[in-house]
Amino acid sequence: MKKNFSFKPGFYAIFFAAGASVLLVRTIIMLSQNSMISMVGWVAALLVMEFLLDLGWLFSSILWWISNKKKWIRITLRLAAIAIILHAIRVLIFILGRVGPWIDFDYRPEYRPLQYSERTWIYFAAIMSILGVIGVIVVWIARRHSKTRKGSQ
Repeated sequence: MKKNFSFKPGFYAIFFAAGASVLLVRTIIMLSQNSMISMVGWVAALLVMEFLLDLGWLFSSILWWISNKKKWIRITLRLAAIAIILHAIRVLIFILGRVGPWIDFDYRPEYRPLQYSERTWIYFAAIMSILGVIGVIVVWIARRHSKTRKGSQ
């Protein structure tokens, strides 16, 4: 049995594609539930931006998996980071729209009563978004650390 077992880079690309797929499915569900009509314009624009970023992230992950070129690794990591941070911002907007002095600033007045949901999903979304942003920070620090180690050798 090998002591220094490591996964091939293609294995990481599959994980990135899975992450993109999760966010993409959630975004598609929101789009199919007429969220574009019920949301205020700028929040709907954020949803469309997230959809496009998730789609780009998924395609770049697949291209990374197929070709294993550094170009696609960089593009995938950047798109993933931007999509995760944008999703966290959208979740923060959603949470702020349900509590405090900003109640319902993200939905049009005629659709406000429809947007009240269980607190469980709000907490779940917040925790997952925080974990995603922490993951982005960890990967960013690890990549910077590996670049500085390579440069000093």
